Amino acid sequence: MPIPIDEVHRLIELVEESQQSIRDAKTDSIQTILLPELCEAIIEISGWEEPDSFARILSINSSVLNKFIKMRGVVSRNLATKVADRVRSYLKTEDQTFASPATPSGKKKSQPEKPKPFSFKGEQWVAVDLTSEMKTRINIVSSMLDSIVEHVKHSNLPGEEQALTEIERQQLIAILETALAILRGPMVEKGLLNKARSALETGAAKAVEKGMQDGLGQIMSAARGRLTELLISIFTGS
Repeated sequence: MPIPIDEVHRLIELVEESQQSIRDAKTDSIQTILLPELCEAIIEISGWEEPDSFARILSINSSVLNKFIKMRGVVSRNLATKVADRVRSYLKTEDQTFASPATPSGKKKSQPEKPKPFSFKGEQWVAVDLTSEMKTRINIVSSMLDSIVEHVKHSNLPGEEQALTEIERQQLIAILETALAILRGPMVEKGLLNKARSALETGAAKAVEKGMQDGLGQIMSAARGRLTELLISIFTGS
């Protein structure tokens, strides 16, 4: 399934930013969490391509790509360079071969009827119209939230080197795991997802304020943006 052309261009920019980060790295070993742009690009492409298929296309071992998808693990500078180069080449190919399907003249592209939101126990729930595009958006957000949860859960940094306190980490994990459960169902709840978005925004801001875990802060900020787009799509139909 082709990636929309605007997404291709955005992802190319992300990968090129990561290539500069790799060149600027001061060691020969790099934690994948410190390459958030490359992680985000790989996570998003994994929402369009089957992970094993994507690994074969890049000729990169799937266990290596999984380190970027989960944002956990260490890779050599040379391997990080190879992954970034091949992801960029893949995206450039998508850019060159992309062609927008033509809409017959005189005919308007049919739009699927959007589900109507309704209230339940004081909260706004909506049945999601699971089009192919909507499934992809949900998969991308879910992958990013899952990666953040895994990283926060398993981080072995000392407390003083963490962007969030222990209580804040526990709260973030609880909120994001609940959001993940909601996103896997046929209906979503606006208040809960907005709470998850707010938690991501707070976490990203604290990482910037304390100057700690920059990679985690950037991926939380990216996930917040994606979740915002998903909320707009679901609850306004745009």
